[in-house]
Formats: sequence, structure tokens, C-alpha cells
Amino acid sequence: MGSTSTKGHLAYDLRLTEERLVDLYDRAPCGYCSCLPDGTLVKLNQTLLGWLGYQYHELVAQKRLPDLFTLGGRIHYETHCAPLLALAGEVREISYLLRRRDGGTLPVLLSAVVQRDETDQPLVMRVTLFDITERRRYEQQLLRAKTEAEHQREQLRVQNEQLSRTNADLDAFVYTASHDLKQPINNLSGLFEELSRTATFHDPAAGQMLGLVESALGQLRDTIEGLAAVVKQQRLAETLPTEVVEMQPFAEEIIRGLASSDAEFTLDFTAVPALRMSRASLHSILVNLLSNSLHYAQPGRPPRIAVRTTRTEGTSVLSVEDNGRGIDLRRHRNELFQLFRRFHPEVPGTGVGLFLVNRLVTQAGGRIDVTSAVGEGTAFRLFLPDPLLPLAGGIA
Repeated sequence: MGSTSTKGHLAYDLRLTEERLVDLYDRAPCGYCSCLPDGTLVKLNQTLLGWLGYQYHELVAQKRLPDLFTLGGRIHYETHCAPLLALAGEVREISYLLRRRDGGTLPVLLSAVVQRDETDQPLVMRVTLFDITERRRYEQQLLRAKTEAEHQREQLRVQNEQLSRTNADLDAFVYTASHDLKQPINNLSGLFEELSRTATFHDPAAGQMLGLVESALGQLRDTIEGLAAVVKQQRLAETLPTEVVEMQPFAEEIIRGLASSDAEFTLDFTAVPALRMSRASLHSILVNLLSNSLHYAQPGRPPRIAVRTTRTEGTSVLSVEDNGRGIDLRRHRNELFQLFRRFHPEVPGTGVGLFLVNRLVTQAGGRIDVTSAVGEGTAFRLFLPDPLLPLAGGIA
């Protein structure tokens, strides 16, 4: 009894399997069709018919597989796909557009295999088609995004070139103008000196007026010399190659040239003993930062200045910290590196040094971070992109 029941269930399961195979073919999530060797359609599943909008009898024995494609697809099938099928017996994932009955199109990937008889003659061709509408839409979105990115990159390149030309023209103008103005300023200074020496003024305010004129001429001379120095240093940095600079003797030489008797300097280059940079640029950067530390020392307090190098996330950092007057960054952070900006009017200066330091650091591909407190001091941290030499084994 039990054996009979088991056999009955087995037969029932087999019938379900046969039904499911037919249903799987017709309702598969992809299109299936079978063709004669010349491409004539002999069988299609319901999925493919639904995609195309045709009835079964309208296609079977009435049309060939390439008739389902657009004109470009038919040409490709006849010239590429059909010869490849005849030679290799299969093709995989060739992209075509199916033509629907309503005139619309459907992008598909076609794979096909040729079945042969005992004499190796082609008997039937089995074709599988996958709907790639979403994939095509995604590819088109990617293509549009790529095209837009390339357009923006080209615009940025053009803007950078224009900016570079503008900067070059501006630097050339500043350099030429500053040199052309030097001689007239020198002439004015000479005339004023001769006038002060030989002329007699009866107005009691004349002495004060002469002092103001002399001060104005001096400021004008300093401004012109500052402009010339900025352009000269930048041009020099563009032409000179980078080199290995051992920091300890380099910094000590600069400090000796500053001739400050009461300042206390602390040097620590243990973490990064050498920088690879243009020596002229590095010299100008350190001279300006150290000079500012001395120039803007807090009255009544001996200057204490620390110069050190560190490594932060693979980047070389050169720091200069002092205990000077400090800067109110809440008010002046955005103008810190502007040309001719000064934050302590009571102290003589041109407002060129920090501008030049920032230009040289930026030109080298780095950046500057500044912290400061009024009456306590300022710290400049220069993040330099060039890798430093390894600590072990000395400087190569």
C-alpha cells in the first residue's frame, strides 16, 4: 500500500515537472526563440511575444530573426553575427535593438548557439534575449555625467589658463612698474633732501610738514621695493629647482643674519631633519616669518621663537611660533595674507611679508595654518607636500 502511494506521488511530481518546464519556457524572465539555419523563426516564448507585441502566428514561419532588429542591427547581424555563428557555432551578449509592432524599440543582449545533426550540419539555432532597458538607461546617465564632467574639466582648464595668463601679466606689470617707478622716487627723494638742506621756511609748521613728506616718500619707496621683491621671489621660485635643505644649519645661518641680541630661539628638526624645496623660497619664507616674530615682539617681554618640523599624516610641517603681540584672527583671518595689510599700525612695516610667504607656500603646493592670541603670540604651520628624506642613513 505504501509502495503504491509512493509511486503515485512520484508520477504526480513528474507531471508537475513537465508542466513547469513548459511554463518556465513561456514565462521566463528572458526571451527565447528557435530559428532555422537561415534565421526563419520556428518557435518563440510568450515573454518575447509580449515584448514585441506580436501574436505567435504573425512571426513563426513568417519572419526571420534579423527582421526583428532595427536597420543597423540587421546589417550587423548579416555581416558579423551570422558568419560568426556559422564559424564558431555560438555568440554571446551582442547588443541589438528589437523593433516592436508599435514602432518602439527595446534594447537586448543576444546570445545564440547552433545545434547540429549527426552529419555536423546546422539543424536549429537557439537564441536567448535579455532586456537591458535599465542597464542602457544607467549607461546613458553615466555617459551624460562623464560628458558633463569632461565639459566642466575643460572649462576649469580654460579658466586656469586664463588665470595663469592674468597672473603672469599682472606680475609682469608689477615688476615693470616697480622698476620704472624706482628712478622717479629716487629723484624725488634727492630733490626733497636738497630742498630740506638749502631752503628756509618761516612757517612754524614747516618742520612737521617736511617730516610728513619724508615719511610718505619712505613708505612709497618701501611699497615699490616690496612689490618688486614679491614678483622677483616668485619668478625665482618658478625657475630654481628643488633641492635637499638640511634644516639645522640652514635655520642657524638665517638667525645669525637677523642680529637680535635679546631673542631666544629654539630649534627642533628631529622629526624632519631635511626639506626638499627651492632653497631661495625656503630662505625667503623663514626670513619673513622670523623677522615678523622679532618685529612684532610684545613690548617688555624678550622674544621667544620656536622653529620645528613635524610629520602629520604623511605631510611635512614646518612651524614658527612666537610669544609676540599676536593677531586678532576673529577680525583679520580673511585678510591675513592680503598684500599691504598690516595689523599693528603702531609698528612700521610694508605688509608684504605674509603675502609673499603665502604665495611661495601655495606655489610649492602647500598651505598655511595660523593660530594666534592677542598679547600671547602667533604660530604659523606650513604644510608642505614634498616628501622628506628618511631619517635613517642621513641625507642622500
